Order: sequence, then C-alpha cells, then structure tokens
Amino acid sequence: MNNQQIDCGCDTTPQPLLSIDEALELLINSVQITNSTQLLELHNALNKILAVDVQASICVPGFDNSAMDGYAINLQEEQINISGGTTFKITDRIPAGSTGNTLASGCAARLFTGAPIPKGANTVVMQEECELIENESRIEIYQPITLNENIRPMGNDIQSGDVILSRGKQLQPQDIALAASVGVGKFKVFNKIKVGVFFTGDELIEPGKSLKQGQIFNSNRYALVALLDKLDCEVINLGNIKDTLGATCQALEKLKSSCDLIITTGGVSVGEEDHVKPAVEKLGQLGLWRIKMKPGKPLAFGSIGNCAFIGLPGNPVSVMVTFLLLARPFIKKMQGASNYLNTTFKVTANFDWHKAKLRREFVRVRLDRTVIPMQVNQYPKQGSDVLSSMVWADGLVEIPEKRTFKQGEILNFYPLNEMML
Repeated sequence: MNNQQIDCGCDTTPQPLLSIDEALELLINSVQITNSTQLLELHNALNKILAVDVQASICVPGFDNSAMDGYAINLQEEQINISGGTTFKITDRIPAGSTGNTLASGCAARLFTGAPIPKGANTVVMQEECELIENESRIEIYQPITLNENIRPMGNDIQSGDVILSRGKQLQPQDIALAASVGVGKFKVFNKIKVGVFFTGDELIEPGKSLKQGQIFNSNRYALVALLDKLDCEVINLGNIKDTLGATCQALEKLKSSCDLIITTGGVSVGEEDHVKPAVEKLGQLGLWRIKMKPGKPLAFGSIGNCAFIGLPGNPVSVMVTFLLLARPFIKKMQGASNYLNTTFKVTANFDWHKAKLRREFVRVRLDRTVIPMQVNQYPKQGSDVLSSMVWADGLVEIPEKRTFKQGEILNFYPLNEMML
C-alpha cells in the first residue's frame, strides 16, 4: 500500500464530456506507483516488473573466443590474402572450457566453438576450409586468409558496467537469460498490487444456478477477475453483495485498508438502486466522468483514503473495453511498468462507415491476414450487450468522432492479445 493521497481530480462542478485521451491522461497522472518490492530467483521472475536497473559486473564474452569449430592460426603479414597452398603445423587442441598454449608463428590450434583464442592467434579458419595433410599433423588452406576472422572479441555482447535491463521492464524469457549470462541470480521486482472487487445487483445470479424471471448470470464478475489475473494482480474478491447502501459501504470499508485499488462494475449512476456512487462519496471522494467513447460512456474515478477507486460501466462489453483502454494502463503504471500505454498498429477497414458519430467508437473487428496490407472486418452486432463479439474479435479499431469513410480507410487497431498482457 502507498501512503500518499490520491488526487482524482474530483470537484462538485458538473464536468463536460471528456475525450478518451483526456480521461486517460487524468487517470495516468493520478497513479501512485507501488513501492513494495521483493527479491526473486530467476526461475520465479517471469512477467514480474523490475524495481531497479540490472547492471553487468562482467564482460560477455569474458574472453576472446571462437565463433565456430575450426583452427586458430598465427598468421604472418606475408601470408595475408595469399591464395592457395598455405600450410600450418597443428600444435594444440583447445575444447570449450580449456585454455590453450601460446601459438607460435606459422602454427595452428584445433579449437571448437566458444573456446578461448590462444595467445599469438590472430584469426580462425573454419574447419570446412581446411584440409588435413601429413598424417593430420598439418592443415593446408587454399583460399585467401584475413585477420580476425571468426573471433568474438571480449565484451562483444556486453561491457562491464552496462545497464542490461531497465527498471520498469516486464521480464520476458530473453531478459532472464540475459541476466543469467552476466551472473545475476536474483531480481528485485515490484510486488503484486492488490485489487479489491465486488459486485452489486439483486438481479445477478451465479453461473450454474437456475435463472428466475428478470435475473441474469453475472458475467462481469468473471470477466473482471480474469482480466486482473492476466495482469498479475492479487485479487481480493468479495463476490456478490446485497444491493443496499449499508452492504456497499461495508464492502468498501473492508477493502480500503488492504488494497491499492478497488474496481466495481455498474452501480455508479444516479438511480435509486445505484448504491456504489453514494457509498464511495460517503467514505472518500468520487468523480463521475462522462467520456466521449462507445462503448463505455460512464466511468467513475476516486479514492477512499489511500486506495484508488475505478467504477466501470455495467454492460459486459463496456466493462471489458473500458478496462482495457483505461483501467489497464492505470494498473500497469501502478505496478511500476515503464511501458504502460496500449500499443496500436495501422490496418485497412474492409467496411464503410456511413454515419458520423459524436463519440469515438471502438469497434470489434477481426483481422484478415490473407490480404496485404491486412484488413479488418467488423462484427455485425456492435451493441454493448453483445459479449460474443469479444470472443469473435481479434481487436478493436478506433473510429474518430464526426467521421465517415469508405472501405480502404486506414485506422488504429488495438490487438486484444497484447492488451491482455
């Protein structure tokens, strides 16, 4: 937990509709990065976020070594670029992990990939370019030879003192391998942030039970928890609570002292049965934002003590889209990640957009990789209740406000698989 007051930008003045860029900037600027860290062994550090730079204390490689199996030779100036019939006496054999003797002029040492280059050697000839002669006591080379061929110099990859991994990097397999190559045995990483969740609504029923008239299964609970699990959060899940102001206040009180962030879905409107908004306002502070985006117009942000609060919309697609576009960057920055913003790439729309909208739309689409450049096709039903569209889609395309276009328009594409990381 952080001991810093969160500035949620809340005030009593009604706010105009925010653009998604303005809303994201407000969220990002309010983040308090976790200061809780731990040391982890390399094999436990995958996907964790570095809390400090990792610096090399050695050079890699630590010595000049051979890039391939062959022969190290002591090449004299008069032998450089001579074509045909140059011979060298084999005086040593150096496997990887061994150190050879000093190589005299006109001599060669049999050596293998990764083996140290012996003193006196100034080039390596690959074995396929050498012919053994005189009962395999000498080699003969028929092509021109140049200096420093096939030698990996000391520090070719990493110099001692180099920062090889930077604070805020989410550790991938190649990062762990690189740290191991310089002898790092443990990483100092940020601890998981704790995110509390609960769900209100007397109409919500757990999957597996029988529905009565007017009831729905609570898909938002499982979507939100799964999204948080994918982000490696520690989730404190209170499940469904009674749809009363008292029960909502009790849930918030229970979570605020043990969590870095609380997220709920729905219940932040001004209806008589929407208790999350008055409960947060009673215990802390809350700003209710209206964002010029579809799906997901309403978003609440505030705090209860030192615990941040995000209230997502209630419709299932709106929950997922607003989480990915707004809550995810907030969480990633809170976790200490240096790359916390969503990335996009350009695609070509394989559809027309006939009606200009006042809100920026994020349309569920699927990539068509059979054409170059790649095109995207939109799901035919784009309602915020159509959860099947999220299963069908590869990602979201961003359609700017007040825009119409014909097939072939270039749009920003948000890949779902990357936004789940």
